[in-house]
Amino acid sequence: MEQLLKECVGYFKKRDVYKKLFSALRKKYASLGHMGGVIKLSGLSSNEKCDLEGFFKKDLHLEEDVKISYAFMEKSLKNSKFAPLSWEEVLIAYFKEPLIINKDKKEKELNIRNSFFEECALNCHNKIVLKWFLHIFKEKGKGSQIIFKMYNENTKELELFLNKLFAAFGKLPCFEKKLLLLPVFAAKTTGNPHFFDLKTSACKLLLSFIEYFLENKNSHEPDISGREVLSGIEYTEKLLYSAGILKDNVSNTCLVYGLHGVKKDGSIHKGIEGGFIEKEPVQVTLKTLSTLEYLWTGNGTQEIKKIYVVENPAVFSYLADTCPDGAFICGNGQFKLAFYITLELLKGKYTIFYAGDFDADGLLIAQKLKNRYPRQVVLWEYKEEYYKKYLSDVQLDNTALNKLEKVVADELQPVKNCILKYKRAVYQEAMLEIYLPYH
Repeated sequence: MEQLLKECVGYFKKRDVYKKLFSALRKKYASLGHMGGVIKLSGLSSNEKCDLEGFFKKDLHLEEDVKISYAFMEKSLKNSKFAPLSWEEVLIAYFKEPLIINKDKKEKELNIRNSFFEECALNCHNKIVLKWFLHIFKEKGKGSQIIFKMYNENTKELELFLNKLFAAFGKLPCFEKKLLLLPVFAAKTTGNPHFFDLKTSACKLLLSFIEYFLENKNSHEPDISGREVLSGIEYTEKLLYSAGILKDNVSNTCLVYGLHGVKKDGSIHKGIEGGFIEKEPVQVTLKTLSTLEYLWTGNGTQEIKKIYVVENPAVFSYLADTCPDGAFICGNGQFKLAFYITLELLKGKYTIFYAGDFDADGLLIAQKLKNRYPRQVVLWEYKEEYYKKYLSDVQLDNTALNKLEKVVADELQPVKNCILKYKRAVYQEAMLEIYLPYH
């Protein structure tokens, strides 16, 4: 029988067309789980058809696509000199490997993959990091696609990569109540300052871990809300900040006036206090804000309950000069993390009056702030009469006007409708007189 099988395989090996036929038959077996079905072979040459005809004893030259059923193959084999053999035996000997059913193959691959990740988990010695990792590969948590893709590409590199992640995640600065710049954190934990650069796989997994850690923390949980009203980069910066990591601690700033700062040790922040005493604006950085416990307003025991926030620095400066006893914050266009941290350090104790430009971007900024702090924020002087009174010559194009579709806040509809009608913008700098909070 062994000699017959060898002779049979030799016969088919000499004719290349059978590799096409047997490959198709093997795939059919894998999908069905048994021998059966019909094999379709397209684009065969005249010689290839002749080779098939030699064994199957059937004229195939008139067929553009050759179709051979397994039942016909079985019958042909039994009518040949190789009748004692089965097609299963022939395929195994031809390819020199066992036949595999797809389901069995997937289960085997899954078992191998699970064993790999379980081995990797043994190298993780931090409980919360281990829980996150088990969540990733067992429950398909956020970041699982990244890890599974890397697994399919190179398991050795993935193992080294995961070991670096485990070590780094267990040393988040917030665990030691510290703050570190992102490149510094990366260098200290992995030896590579660019390891956690934004948009890298490592950074995406870092953000996944921070989210998991904050969502599963039992007490004193940092606020990671606002995902629905923050842009992607804003939310990323906030997540990193919650873990004690700063993407940029100097250029990310907020302009304030009339505020006091209390540090985490209970002492007054002298830099911010100097600005209050001298009645000058102070540009606070994320680094400064990270040292504070809270911000407050007022002189002595009398607090100011209203804080005025504006979009543009020129308006901010005008208000500070005109109303030196007031409290003001400048959003400076699109809000940065420092701006949001500043508002959160006010601890919800004040009413925030916000004013910005009357154009599509300005209304969207106002709406974002109102959605973020619905109870604290009052949209300030968004009135149709002011739009018409201070109308500029700046024409808005269709791209800008189309953005107005996203403006849905009730308080902004009068101004929105005016913009759609007149297609022109109104800027804060032209409306200075309406912002005097005490007029």
